[in-house]
Amino acid sequence: MLFNSFDFVVFFIVVLALNQALVRWPTAQKLMLLAASYWFYGQWNWAYLGLILFSTATDYAIGLGLVRVRSPRRLLVLSLVLNLGVLAFFKYAGWLVGNWNATAGLLAPELILTPLDVLLPVGISFYTFQSLSYVIDVYRGDSPPRRNLLDYALFIAFFPQLVAGPIVRDGEFFRELDGYRGPDFREVRWALVLIALGYVKKTVLADNLALIVDPVFDAPAGQGFWDTLLAIYAFAWQIYCDFSGYTDIAIGCALLLGFRFPKNFDYPYVAASVQDFWRRWHMTLSRWLRDYLYIALGGNRKGPGRTQVNLMLTMLLGGLWHGASWNFVIWGGLHGAYLAVERVVTGRRAAAPAPRLWRTALRVLLTFHLVCFAWIFFRARDLPTVGRVIANLLEAPFAGFDAARHGGLVVLLAALTAIQFAGAYGRVKQRIADSEGVLFAGTLAAAILAMIWFTPTTAAPFLYFQF
Repeated sequence: MLFNSFDFVVFFIVVLALNQALVRWPTAQKLMLLAASYWFYGQWNWAYLGLILFSTATDYAIGLGLVRVRSPRRLLVLSLVLNLGVLAFFKYAGWLVGNWNATAGLLAPELILTPLDVLLPVGISFYTFQSLSYVIDVYRGDSPPRRNLLDYALFIAFFPQLVAGPIVRDGEFFRELDGYRGPDFREVRWALVLIALGYVKKTVLADNLALIVDPVFDAPAGQGFWDTLLAIYAFAWQIYCDFSGYTDIAIGCALLLGFRFPKNFDYPYVAASVQDFWRRWHMTLSRWLRDYLYIALGGNRKGPGRTQVNLMLTMLLGGLWHGASWNFVIWGGLHGAYLAVERVVTGRRAAAPAPRLWRTALRVLLTFHLVCFAWIFFRARDLPTVGRVIANLLEAPFAGFDAARHGGLVVLLAALTAIQFAGAYGRVKQRIADSEGVLFAGTLAAAILAMIWFTPTTAAPFLYFQF
């Protein structure tokens, strides 16, 4: 079931009404939310609901055992093996077999394996990481084990963030669950603004930008310089509007149900460095990689050389988390290289005064283009497509601009950039939510009208559903 479908709107209204009706009976309320979450996920594929139940039962039992056994490390390893093993089978087994067969075909054809065609369960990367974070936190002593199975099952399966995040920590979720109170009027206004603008980002912006991006990346051989360049910029905005739109809707829906989730995006295209970009982009994944991978590898505690290696390994694995493809590995590697070089450069300028405005503007521009270059690998279906896209950028630069065909897109992309800065420095969404009159009502009305007038006829899945 897609957020951007009429079925979901009806489903959520029913769940919201039941949630309010059961507020005096917490156990019944939790049971209802869990049943609704399982039903929501089952609309995609009921068979794979068993994977969520397996992950829930396994890590719930391991969490309890971690504080009872003499060797908790063994239980931690068991959780890692089981969770990552399931994730690896469904997400990477086919890719690994394909790479093995490509090599064996050249060296030893008799070793070729039967190709695997396994359907990737929606949201498996997200709920696996969320479950693992709980086990690691209990192992470290940062969180107590949750003894109520119903609570833990709801933590794993809660439908607003089940499919594509944000990745919520156990402490954040259980704090909301234990101290449940319905949102006040100010929070309701904030939730409605998030949901309305989230839908606009997805249906009005991302889905229409896809109509520009897809033809170029699906058939790059027939494209010119300007078509290719603008498609790359358009994809940068498409994936931002698509993914941040999803998380805005998820956070808003969760808030209406009484759960306050962490922010997942903070205007990433105003970032003045790649490190700043990752503080603003998919923030809950960034902190997961930092806290459970980068720091576990040693972080920056073992000297500059080891720090660079840890950054690269973290980003390579972060790229691989997004999908079983060399494109994603290279995308992660590029960001790892950006961060490593950036750390060396900024380390040498640690005592430098704060940069002037024009230097900050140049850094923002450079960061944006470094990110956009990496997006080529993220969006292209394979490496030959990457090669063709880059070749298009090297053919007759700045020639062939068609004002009638390209001008409107340039204006749209410039407007999105201006809105990004206005949102980052003008707190536009917060001002709309804090207002109680024409601005608030007008924004919701304008969002509804924009969706009616500009939404494509076919609802498109959110991009991050494939991860």
